[in-house]
Amino acid sequence: MCRWPFAARAGDGQHDDEVVPWAPHSLAFMTELVELQRWRCPWCGDDLPGSPRGTAIDHIIPRVYGGPHRRWNLQLLHQECNSAKGKKLTAEALELADAHGVTISMDIGQYRAGVRRRAAKYAVRATRQLGGEARDRALAAARNLTVFFPEGRVHAVIRAAAEGNPAP
Repeated sequence: MCRWPFAARAGDGQHDDEVVPWAPHSLAFMTELVELQRWRCPWCGDDLPGSPRGTAIDHIIPRVYGGPHRRWNLQLLHQECNSAKGKKLTAEALELADAHGVTISMDIGQYRAGVRRRAAKYAVRATRQLGGEARDRALAAARNLTVFFPEGRVHAVIRAAAEGNPAP
């Protein structure tokens, strides 16, 4: 049941897997997305707000890398999560690209280097107070990352490594 006031019912103006024009980013379209996601933001895992304000439609496979503007490639995120995700490629994006025959157009080596660089920065910040051994484990975990998972997952992997535990 939709909690958004004055929301159209899911299915009103429903689109298939074909190209979704920008115009349907209406309340009805956003309601379909939020209900499909069970009111959860795929990036942070928290509940989405009770109104469309503060949300943003995101391309799972970013457009800059060849992600199509199709229904199966869209999700609803918090506005802040959409900004944090930016044009990052997630494991889900790579799986989705594979499933739909989308070729990611980018230099994958350069992308992976960027992922490792961002993860290493977090590893150093997160282990400042923990000492050299924890920092070494966290940096090793950061070097092993090849795709950028949602930020919370990257942080959990690095924290687990710093504590000497297996990745979650």
